[in-house]
Amino acid sequence: MIKKDDDFDLQILWRSTVGRQYAFAFIAFFAFLFIIYSNSFQGSFHFDDVSNIVGNSNIQLNSLDWPDIKRTFYGMDGQKIVRPLAYFSFALNYYFDGLNVFGYHVINFTIHYLASIFLFLFLLNTLKLPSLSDKYGQSAYSIALLTTMFWATSPVQVTAVTYIVQRMASMAGLFYIMAMYFYLKGRTANTHANRLIFFGLTTLTALLSIGTKENAVMIPVSLWVFDLLLIQGVTRENVIKKLKVAVPIILILATIALWYVDVTSILNGAAYKGRTFTLSERLLTEPRVIIFYITLLFYPISSRLTLLHDVEISTSFLTPWTTMPAIACIVFLVFLGFYIARKSPLISFSILFFLLNHLTEGSLVPLELIYEHRNYIPSMLFFVPVAIFLLKVIDHFSYQKSVQRLITALVVFLLFAQGDTAFSRNALFAHPLLLMEDNVKKSPNLSRVHHNLGSVYWTNGAYEKACQSYENALRFNRHINKTDVAVTLHSLGMCRLYAKGDPDSAMAYLQSAIDVDPSYWPSYKDASICLLQKGSIKEAAEKIRTALTMWPNNSELHEAFGLILLKTGKYDQAILEARRAIAVDPRRYSPLTILAEAFRKKGDIGLAVAYWEKFLEKYPDNLQGNFALIELYFVQNNRGKLFRTVEKLTTLKRSRTWDEFMNDDIDKMAPAAFSPDREKLLEIIENAYLKRS
Repeated sequence: MIKKDDDFDLQILWRSTVGRQYAFAFIAFFAFLFIIYSNSFQGSFHFDDVSNIVGNSNIQLNSLDWPDIKRTFYGMDGQKIVRPLAYFSFALNYYFDGLNVFGYHVINFTIHYLASIFLFLFLLNTLKLPSLSDKYGQSAYSIALLTTMFWATSPVQVTAVTYIVQRMASMAGLFYIMAMYFYLKGRTANTHANRLIFFGLTTLTALLSIGTKENAVMIPVSLWVFDLLLIQGVTRENVIKKLKVAVPIILILATIALWYVDVTSILNGAAYKGRTFTLSERLLTEPRVIIFYITLLFYPISSRLTLLHDVEISTSFLTPWTTMPAIACIVFLVFLGFYIARKSPLISFSILFFLLNHLTEGSLVPLELIYEHRNYIPSMLFFVPVAIFLLKVIDHFSYQKSVQRLITALVVFLLFAQGDTAFSRNALFAHPLLLMEDNVKKSPNLSRVHHNLGSVYWTNGAYEKACQSYENALRFNRHINKTDVAVTLHSLGMCRLYAKGDPDSAMAYLQSAIDVDPSYWPSYKDASICLLQKGSIKEAAEKIRTALTMWPNNSELHEAFGLILLKTGKYDQAILEARRAIAVDPRRYSPLTILAEAFRKKGDIGLAVAYWEKFLEKYPDNLQGNFALIELYFVQNNRGKLFRTVEKLTTLKRSRTWDEFMNDDIDKMAPAAFSPDREKLLEIIENAYLKRS
C-alpha cells in the first residue's frame, strides 16, 4: 500500500511482517537468478580458465594435507602467494569433482546469490541509519529490494558469474559487501561484545576479500567514506577527526600495494614495456572506459556486451575527441559527490563508491584497459539513485493509478529485459566457439578475438580455419600487448609446422615470436622441436638450453630437452631430463613417454611397458601410447593385452580402415617420443586378428 502525504519521503508501507519481507526477498532473488542462470551450469571452460584451472597443477588438489593446500595459494607460477582464496576455492572444486564444470558453476552462482543477499541486508540497514531513516526509513525495504534486483540481474555481471575464472571478481565482491555489512552492524551494535564480534567479522571478511583479488584493497577507504558520510555526518570536526584515522589506512594500503605492485617500475614506465600503450595513455583512456561502463549499466543490450571490447587508446587530451569530455564528466561526478555530501549523503556515497572502486583497475596499474567483470564491486550501489527515483515517480502518481501501473510495469519490464539479456549472454558460454564468434562480430578489428577464435578452431581440429584466424589477428595488428603479438606468431608457426608441413616457414614465425617477446617461453620450446623436425639437432639443443638458463624450473622445457636427447640417441641423458621434468611438476604425465621409449631403446621392455601403461592410466585413448604397447606386447608375446589394445583402437578408428586410421593419426605424432612403423603395426594387428579368430 502506498501512502501519500505533504512531506513526501518515499513512504511505501508494507503489511507483511519483517520475517516475511526477508523471506520474500531471499526467495525472489533466488528464483529470478536461478531462471537467468539456469542455462549456465554446463557452460564450458574458456581461455583463462585453462591456464588458471584446467592446466594449473597447483590447484589440482588430491588430498587435504596442509602442504597440498598451501601449494594452491601460489596461483599458476608457484613462486609467490597470489589470490590464495580464489585458487583454493578452485582447488576444492577439483578435489570433490575434478574438472566437471557443473560444480564450478554451482559455486559461482551461489557466490552471486549470497552477494545479492548481503547487498540487500547492507542497503536495508544503511537506510535505517539515523542520518537516513527520516527520509528513507519507511521505504528502505523497497529501495533495497529494487536496487539489489537491478544489480543482481544486470547482464554486465554475467562474466563475473558464468566465466568460471572470474569467480575472483565475484567472490571478492561477496566478501567485500559482507565486510561493509558487518562494519555497519558493529557501528550500530548496542553492546561492547557485539561490537567486538562484528568488527572481528569485518576484519576477517575484508582480509578474505583482499586474499581473493587485490582490488578489494579499497575496503578500508570505502568504510572510511561510509562512516564519515552516513554515520558521523560531514562536519568540519568529523572530517578533521576522520583524517587522523586516514593516515594508518593509507600506510596499510601502501604496504599492500608495494607487496603486490612494483610502483617504481610503473612510474618509470618499465611495467608498460610489454603494453601497446603508455602510462599516460592509460590514464587518458580510462575515463572514457568508466563512462562506457556507466552507459553499459544503464543500457546493457546484447550488442554492447562482449568478452573483449575494442577500445581506442587516447593518445592526447584531444585524440580521440571524447577524451576531454570523459575526463570532464569524471571530474564533475567527483565534484558532485563531494558537493552533495551533506544534503544527500546516500547519493554522494553511491557516486563516490563507484568511482573509488574503479580506482585500482582504472588508474596506474598496467592492466588491460577494459573488462565488464571489473564492475562487479563498483556497481553494487550504482542503482541506489535509480531505485529511489523510480519509487519516487511511482509514488508521485499514486492518485493516477493508470500512470502508476504503467510505470510499475515499465520497472518490471526493465528487470525482465535485463534477465532475458543475461540469459542470452549465458548461452554463449556453452562453448568457446559460440563466445568467440560473437566476440569477432562485435570487435572485428581486435587481434586477440581472431587469435582466440583460431585457438578454438585448432582445438576442434579445424586447422585451416584456425590458420586463417591467426593470419587475421596478425593482419589487423590491433594487439593488446606485445605478448599477444608473440603468441599469434607462435601459433602461425605451429600452423606452418603441423597443418602445412613447412618447418622452414614455421621456424621463421617462431624466431619472430622470440624476437618480439623474449619472455614467452613456449616459442623457445616449439622452435627447438621445429629445428629437431628439420634435422638441425645441434641448433635444437642450443635453443632449449638457452631457454632452460632463463626458466630452469620449467617442466615443459625439461621435457622438450629430454625429447631432443631421445631423438639423438642419448638415452641416459633423456631419462635424466624426463625425470627432472617430473620432479619439477609431479603431475605431468607426458615425460613418461620419453622414459618409456628411452628404456625400450635400451632394451628394457618391462620398464617400457610399465611407463606406457602408467601414462595410459591418465590418457587411455592416446594413440601414441596404444601403438607403442601393441609393439611391446607383441615382443613380450602377451596376447591377452595385445588383443585388448587392438580392440580398443578398433573402436577409436570407427569406420576408417586401418590404413586410413594410421595415415591420419601417425603423421600427427611426428614430434612425439614414439615413432611407429606403420607397416610393422599393420602386420601385428592383422596377425592378432588371425590368431584371435
